[in-house]
Amino acid sequence: MKNVNFPLINVIVIVMTLLLMNGIYAQATNAEETRTSENEKKDSNWIDEITSRVTPYGSIRIGAGFAEEGEIGISNNAPRIGLNFKHALSNNEAENFNIIGGIEFGVNLVSRDDTVEFAVDPGAGIAQVGDAVFTRLGFVGVSYQDFEFTFGKQNSVYYTMGAIEIDRFLAFGGAAIGVWNISDGGVSGTGRANQVFVLKYQKNGLSLGAQAEARNISENSESIDTYGFGANYKIGGLGIGVGYNKVNDGVEDPFPNQAKDGDEAFVASVSYEIDRFTVAASYAILKQHQRLGDIFYDAKGVEFYARYKFSTNKRWHVAAGFNYLKPDDDQNLGDFDTKFGITEVGYNFKKSSHIFAAASIDYSEDGIGDRRSQSIFGAGIRFGF
Repeated sequence: MKNVNFPLINVIVIVMTLLLMNGIYAQATNAEETRTSENEKKDSNWIDEITSRVTPYGSIRIGAGFAEEGEIGISNNAPRIGLNFKHALSNNEAENFNIIGGIEFGVNLVSRDDTVEFAVDPGAGIAQVGDAVFTRLGFVGVSYQDFEFTFGKQNSVYYTMGAIEIDRFLAFGGAAIGVWNISDGGVSGTGRANQVFVLKYQKNGLSLGAQAEARNISENSESIDTYGFGANYKIGGLGIGVGYNKVNDGVEDPFPNQAKDGDEAFVASVSYEIDRFTVAASYAILKQHQRLGDIFYDAKGVEFYARYKFSTNKRWHVAAGFNYLKPDDDQNLGDFDTKFGITEVGYNFKKSSHIFAAASIDYSEDGIGDRRSQSIFGAGIRFGF
């Protein structure tokens, strides 16, 4: 009998052992799955936490066209990608300090074309022209209620408050008010200012700003090399802005990365938008700010913009305007000036995204009164995200 029952006992023992091992394995598996789930949840929370503080954006801009003498080209229209971030130091973002910042890269989608140009804004700084990817902006700072304090490479208060009302064309424009006077305006401080501290206040439609560049431009080692102020007020469809910028520590015969001694710029802008119609204008007084070869000169500039949305859904628009920059009479530059008209028709298929056709009808003259620039005709796309 014992010989008969022994195999049965062995089978029972083996089965019980397998069941026990399976239970242990199941517990281990469940524990591992729990740990994995918790880790995945932690990873997910970490990713969500980061992405909740970061806002990516971009604008792909490219145009193709031809000059009046027949040259054909494809050109960048200042494309860029970037991100902004904001991190609250407490649970109440509105009432407490926040860490803020941003970085923006320009992207050279196509080789720069010498004849067909769609953007006055050159995109890159002096040392980065021609790079496939380059830094347009990079800054960090803090915000508290209605105040912001940031430092780095940033859009100037001259531009964001004094000139922003006129910056509305999808191509061309921006040549008469001194924002991009040398490359991207970073050296003088009127465009994307280099190594600049910016303090801003914004509330109830009123924006105020002050900035200071600290770069040691000359051998004088001044603490503040350039400084600027700006103000902007919006009420209903009306927008009014002013901007002022001055080089405090310049060089009489500057290298490309040095500011000009005596450089000073003032701009005032106004815009009005009602239903389908928008109109805007800017006026600038520029002292030793504009450059012609190795010569810096005083000038006054005017820009004008008008747009009408003519379709039922307000997606189609037609726009027209002009840029006019004339050196002061005592600058001995002869008939030299910058003047061109702009026409544009476009379709807004998404927020910040357009297709358009535009023309720059150029009548600019050189010192002896001959035309110095060709008219440009073309079409382009601007896709924002």
